[in-house]
Amino acid sequence: MNELSRLPVTFGLIGTCVAVYVAVALAGQGHGYPLNFGLVTQPPEVLAQGALMPAAVADGRVWLLLSSMFLHSGFIHLALNMLSLYFLGSFVEQAFGKSRFLALYLSSGLAGGIAYLYFGAFDKPAVGASGAIFGLLGGVLGYSVRRGTFSWQNPLIRQLLILTALNLYFGFSVPNISNTAHIGGLVGGAAFGWLTAPTAHSSKSLRAATPTVILFGAELILLALWLLL
Repeated sequence: MNELSRLPVTFGLIGTCVAVYVAVALAGQGHGYPLNFGLVTQPPEVLAQGALMPAAVADGRVWLLLSSMFLHSGFIHLALNMLSLYFLGSFVEQAFGKSRFLALYLSSGLAGGIAYLYFGAFDKPAVGASGAIFGLLGGVLGYSVRRGTFSWQNPLIRQLLILTALNLYFGFSVPNISNTAHIGGLVGGAAFGWLTAPTAHSSKSLRAATPTVILFGAELILLALWLLL
């Protein structure tokens, strides 16, 4: 079995992010940016159209919560996130299954975006898959807590905790990186993992879908409250 057939969702998400990145670079040519420039640093005028900015969401552009998850500011940003997605996805997709893995990724990305709405800068844009990727870490940690396998003595858990701590430290230390979405994605992923643990081996589709419905429902309520307040 090759990697593509073993990890269809992971490679599908990576492919989507790369395709969007190239599309933004191509669209930048219409704004006067040569393609080689756009492939290194994304054209800001094009990037702004899909970036998550709380002020724009308040004006009704709610879809920015989704589009911003597939945008990246430059090649290094894209490369680091895609490498992280591959290494984490190669384990988490196998452990959770394809549909749960996709639900975990998307719900974590939305959780990170909603956290940015509440605690991020109102007029500063944010892009990237980092919130969703942090959610993959949170999903495993939340699952292990519910299943009673969360322990520093567990080598997998220990490695994930160290990886989480290092990435959060990196986010706090480097300018222009907001940990708000990272922490939001981590919390959202942990909630998904915790809710999924009792249904992980259920053959009933409705029971298996319950964690996804609960988490997406909670996110919709939080988004509605933010829009109304």
